[in-house]
Amino acid sequence: MRILVVTHHFFEPDTSGKPSVYGSRVDPLARIAAVNAAFVALFRHFGPHRYGRVAGQRLPDDATPERVLDIVVLQAPGKGILDSIGIDPSLYTLELCDGDPMMLGFETQRVLRERAGQYDYYAVIEDDMVIHDPLFFDKLAWFEQQFGTTRLLQPLRYEMAQSGMPALVSSWPIIAAGDLARWSIRRAGQPERLSATWHDHEQSFVLPDNPHVGGFFVSDAQLTHWMSTPWFYDRDTSFVGPLESAMSLSIGRAFDLYKPSAPDPFFLAIEHWGTRYARNLTPPGKTYGDAPLLDIAHEAIRTRNSVPASGGEANGNERLSKVLVGSHQSLNALMRERDSFHHQYESLRNSRSKLLKALLSAILRKTQR
Repeated sequence: MRILVVTHHFFEPDTSGKPSVYGSRVDPLARIAAVNAAFVALFRHFGPHRYGRVAGQRLPDDATPERVLDIVVLQAPGKGILDSIGIDPSLYTLELCDGDPMMLGFETQRVLRERAGQYDYYAVIEDDMVIHDPLFFDKLAWFEQQFGTTRLLQPLRYEMAQSGMPALVSSWPIIAAGDLARWSIRRAGQPERLSATWHDHEQSFVLPDNPHVGGFFVSDAQLTHWMSTPWFYDRDTSFVGPLESAMSLSIGRAFDLYKPSAPDPFFLAIEHWGTRYARNLTPPGKTYGDAPLLDIAHEAIRTRNSVPASGGEANGNERLSKVLVGSHQSLNALMRERDSFHHQYESLRNSRSKLLKALLSAILRKTQR
């Protein structure tokens, strides 16, 4: 399967008290973890790099003999943290975009238009959305086969607590049907419910009460249909705001949108990394928390920052930035050292194996005389 993923990326430290852009002025460590998780998940399930014990030798892949995963990142110049996420830069294409960063989401549609006809599926996701389902695109293809090109299945968006009580939490604001109709996302003649059999189990789908997921996914045929409508790349920001409009308004007008329902609302799902919203919905006496490693990293930074600053460090944000960069460089150095030791170990093990074989051969020759 040939997949194109386009994401818009923006990060700016909180130094001015300005409103957040794409949630950028939040914990930088959490942001790094989120973007890393999004990239790693894509390569884990859909990437071409599937190797075994022999370096560089791909494992057999009869189910998907051709795996193409191209990632394009749209970023405002100088406003990103890609250097810190630990992903080889050769594995994605970075395109710098001037102008209002709130409009970056619309530029993803321009990229889709430029690359139309080259892929089986086209995905646009916010940079903290994580796909965990290896059958994600198979389910989308099945849904299109069942219900047609002009009906689009959107995944259920959820957050996953990684400490306290591990739980899948999906709860997003409900938008009244009348408001959705005003934006032409809800229209007359749309069936309220669809149903079909997936692997011997009946699964239903319903019109969403909130179309915003943080991304969308279209096949090549669906992209062709979408580009033929007047709403493609129209840059209309009237649905909630620019971010939500870029992700939801145009496709909501061009397609009949559906989301999974009974018996499995998580039939097709996507994770919004972290517990930014879920932590406000905890049962009494319980907590929904992020990964414990974040707390450990924060404590390490607090300890590092407790050392008096040198004369060249102007403020806490600059010191934090230096600590993050220094920690990342130290980690990379340790990983390189680890890899060097591993190669030395493998070399010694191979040498020992050869010596044992030579010794065994010598013993066998001696006993045969």
